[in-house]
Amino acid sequence: MKINVNILPDEQKEKREIDKIVGIIGRFGASFVFVLLVLAAVLFSARLILDIGSRSVQDTDSGYADKEIKQTEKFFNEVNLSARKINKISSSVPHWSKVMKKLSEIAPSDLRLTIIHVEKEHIKLNGFSKNRDPSFLDFQERLKAEGFKNINSPNSNLVSKKDFNFEIEMDVDSKYLNQN
Repeated sequence: MKINVNILPDEQKEKREIDKIVGIIGRFGASFVFVLLVLAAVLFSARLILDIGSRSVQDTDSGYADKEIKQTEKFFNEVNLSARKINKISSSVPHWSKVMKKLSEIAPSDLRLTIIHVEKEHIKLNGFSKNRDPSFLDFQERLKAEGFKNINSPNSNLVSKKDFNFEIEMDVDSKYLNQN
């Protein structure tokens, strides 16, 4: 059995109680401040590590970006060079489609073109006409009016008046072929 003897005066008891509470609060406060300092040190270290990592990534990315930009510029320069070559080639290619369209427009309805042979700026037409006059002769006049040169039609085209095969050779002006 334990016997507690109360021999201290009440004032000292209160003072000891207050000292005990202040000690607990002081230890708790000191522990709290210590935890905050440790947390601040950890966060500062993490930020320092992230800054170093971010600088190294930026250095790596900028080198990669510079390389990528140079590759892109090289690619666009090659594309531009190819486009210039294509434009140069296409400007020298004759536009026979315009000539063919014009031939179909000026050909009378009873005249049929069966063979069209093209060689450089020279064209040879073979066909069939139901009438020499006015269809075939009108077709020849229209060819002259449209700028075709050196129109050569063999005399055999003039023998028959109806239902005959014809042949015409002519030159096409290079300016006419290269118009846009």
